[in-house]
Amino acid sequence: MLSRPVDSSGDILPVLSSPDLLSGPEALAAALADHLRLHYGDWWEYESRGNEIFDMIAASRYTERDAEALSSYLVSYIEEFPGVRSVESIASSFSGRVFSFSATVMAEDGASVPVSFSA
Repeated sequence: MLSRPVDSSGDILPVLSSPDLLSGPEALAAALADHLRLHYGDWWEYESRGNEIFDMIAASRYTERDAEALSSYLVSYIEEFPGVRSVESIASSFSGRVFSFSATVMAEDGASVPVSFSA
């Protein structure tokens, strides 16, 4: 898997040649970060794809007990991504209306990729 690098604000950086592209675990981490930030229906090419957790959180007030259900949703969402073998070391919490999630994603090639997400 190859991916274009991004800066700290998520803007795509210019790529002048193939060595400038991310590969291996870095590429998977970048692609997963984009996958998690994608709202449902935002991608014109695949309107049926997207992370529905943004709408779930906006629609209701959640508590720490609900964090487990949202974590299960995110684990399923991540496991559908190409190149992902499993999701491990899952941690999640709510602070007000902010949901935080972190996990270690095991790639099909055996690499481990840390993933974090807040909404």
